[in-house]
Amino acid sequence: MHFLTSNLPLLKYSEGEITKMKVFAALVLLTLVNYAYSKDTTVVNSCHDALLPEVVLTANNTVCAKGPCIVKPGSDVTLTVSFTAPTYLEHIKPKIIATAIGVELEYPLGEDDACVGILNTNCPVSAGELVEYAHTMHILDIFPEAAVTLTFTINDEDNNNADVVCFVIDIQFKKT
Repeated sequence: MHFLTSNLPLLKYSEGEITKMKVFAALVLLTLVNYAYSKDTTVVNSCHDALLPEVVLTANNTVCAKGPCIVKPGSDVTLTVSFTAPTYLEHIKPKIIATAIGVELEYPLGEDDACVGILNTNCPVSAGELVEYAHTMHILDIFPEAAVTLTFTINDEDNNNADVVCFVIDIQFKKT
């Protein structure tokens, strides 16, 4: 018995079929590479001319891909914000405005110094430096079921409280 020969017929492909297979293989490879290197982020909207950062909103231990993000009262919500500092930043402050049924209220974060929440560097931050900021807030279980729009900013206190980053995201408080 000879192992180097086969009784299988030799398959012949046209040049067009081979090109199609190569394109298909390249697309599969690109999809796998993109999947391997992608990370979960949350789609947010820009407020105005401020820098639109990369945002990850985690609620109920799940990354919300796109608003409205479902948030259960009594749970924790973590905002992770990544951005490149547009200028030198030394005194920065996080702020959230919650808007529901036409009423705007500043949500107390319990933290006035955004430097405390920076994960990868320290203040002062140089212009062009990558900043990764995170803040976890506990959502009280007294919140009623409602749709809320959150406007999150990090303000430069040394520059008339100018917005360094600003984004808007919709959330939905649901008890179940």
